[in-house]
Amino acid sequence: MNLYRDFLSRLVDQYRDNTAIICKKQPGITFGELNAACNALAAGLNRLGISRGDTIAVCLGNSYHTRQMFWTAAKGGFVVALINTRLNPREAAYIINDSEAACLIVSREFQQKIEEIRDELKTVRHFIGADPGMPGFLNLEDIIASSPANEIECDLREDDLLWLQYTSGTTGFPKGAMYTQRSVAACAQMGLEALRAYGKFHGETRFLQVAPSYALSGSGWDLMIQTSGASVIIMDRFDAGEMMALIEKHRITDVHIVPAMLNMILSSPDFGRYELGSLKCITYGASPMPPELMRRGIRKLGPIFMQSYGGSEFGLGCLLGARDHVLEGEPEKVRRLESCGKPAKGVEVKIVDASGKEVAAGEVGEITIKSPMVMNGYWKMPQETAEVLKDGRYYTGDLGTRDPEGFIYIKDRSKDLIISGGFNVYPTEVENALTKHPAISEVGVFGIPDDQWGETVCAHIVLNHGESAEAEEIIDFAGNHLARYKKPRRIEFVSALPRTPSGKVLRRQLREPYWQGQDRKV
Repeated sequence: MNLYRDFLSRLVDQYRDNTAIICKKQPGITFGELNAACNALAAGLNRLGISRGDTIAVCLGNSYHTRQMFWTAAKGGFVVALINTRLNPREAAYIINDSEAACLIVSREFQQKIEEIRDELKTVRHFIGADPGMPGFLNLEDIIASSPANEIECDLREDDLLWLQYTSGTTGFPKGAMYTQRSVAACAQMGLEALRAYGKFHGETRFLQVAPSYALSGSGWDLMIQTSGASVIIMDRFDAGEMMALIEKHRITDVHIVPAMLNMILSSPDFGRYELGSLKCITYGASPMPPELMRRGIRKLGPIFMQSYGGSEFGLGCLLGARDHVLEGEPEKVRRLESCGKPAKGVEVKIVDASGKEVAAGEVGEITIKSPMVMNGYWKMPQETAEVLKDGRYYTGDLGTRDPEGFIYIKDRSKDLIISGGFNVYPTEVENALTKHPAISEVGVFGIPDDQWGETVCAHIVLNHGESAEAEEIIDFAGNHLARYKKPRRIEFVSALPRTPSGKVLRRQLREPYWQGQDRKV
């Protein structure tokens, strides 16, 4: 059987004395020490009545605790549900209740957020604090210290659920992408093998995690990187100057970023102050990289960039290696900077038409993915699952083309997803929040180009007859109902919204004027 639990046992046997993680809360913990702590935590949770199949929801800042929860869940047969810490309390409550969490593990910085919704959490039996001094919470370290560090006996199967990775939902509700013991093992093993096919992550890797642990760009990359026995240094939050200081201090070799971060790094007054020569590879993804920004990056940091195209529902899809980041020369090679690369090792990518038939090179269709890394479906959402999983393939909603050499180019999205600074924002969710305002009659939300974030949220609003409102008032109102990155940055008041005959708002028509002159529509 291909269990992630068994994979971890082999990993620890091979790298037991290697430093696994360094962060503010943990100056250095080895693979062996982390393994012992996770064994004890699994046993301690069992003693509290948490058993195989129960969900552990986690609301944690960036630290070693997220990997600790993954390993503990794998050993005890639990399910780990990651909560986006940028969500407001009501949004977090939805995920905790939807996941049917039996246990909630919280770090101190989010204690107040949980206290606000504690009485609304229907299934949580135990509240555990990851840090000392959290009244009303059991202490995580006390549970570990009072439990045996031996591997617990647990009869697991490959298709046992292990991970719920919540994404924003087109219906206005987040969706939990389901990953099993088998698919998480595939994400770890196949992901690393795909990266190594490009000559990366061999030897003494020191990886800097700057992305939030609740996101695929954080926890997903940690799954792959730990497989190499690498040391991972975790930032508690991204700051361009601090990131460069950590690269110099720890002689960082590899880092994964989103394009907005590269812009902040290159524009930082601290750029040039620190020695960054240890960097061997900067991978980027989550949103499109403006070609001119990529050119600046290569000129200032060297030809060390690699693009990854992935998603919460399918793991790693495509890679564009450093040798294909060509700035000058043959036009077809320079054009590859606009692509997301070729399918990763072990991944099959097909671009299909509306009937599911593969289109010819150069023709636009929907990008579909087939690999062992693809999710098993959406938690408790069979209809939504059926819409995206067909004939063993995941339909991404991204429209793209393939050139004769096999490079994939993303052209637009069939879904209306907005990606702002690497974070997913669904228009329906924002619209639902805005229409709670008493002055608003109708609203259409869409993404517009933004030099810093790639895209930002724009809302066209129709007010109720006789009502008035100011743009700043609407933005502030949205902030009371949504995470900060989901708030509209631009408001336009209009008399009517364009609609289809069936009454749906034509978001693409709203977007069109803002994207004129742009080479890409995402």
